[in-house]
Amino acid sequence: MKWIFKWLLRLFLLAVVLIVVALLSLNSMLRVWMEHRIRAQTGMDAEIGKISVGIIEPTMTIQNFKLYNPPDFGGAPFLDIREVHAEYDRAALVRHEIHLTLLRFNLGELAIVKN
Repeated sequence: MKWIFKWLLRLFLLAVVLIVVALLSLNSMLRVWMEHRIRAQTGMDAEIGKISVGIIEPTMTIQNFKLYNPPDFGGAPFLDIREVHAEYDRAALVRHEIHLTLLRFNLGELAIVKN
């Protein structure tokens, strides 16, 4: 009986450590996932400097977002957004909808290349 309690305690501690590690690395995992999805959908390289998703507050902040033209267009930066800040409605997310209550962005550069 005593060894069952020890193993349950060890499993509980392992679960707590895994949850803490997942919460601490959530922003970096989300950054890599978003860069990959943007590249897959647009064919353009994306670079995100920093992303911060509020766990308690329904907010998301992206800093230093850069989208690059394809190599056919010189590979130069197409879009440079210094900061995007969004506040969203959690109840709408439950219904699989996106409802932004606030969207603020600081556009640094937009370069259009004509072919």
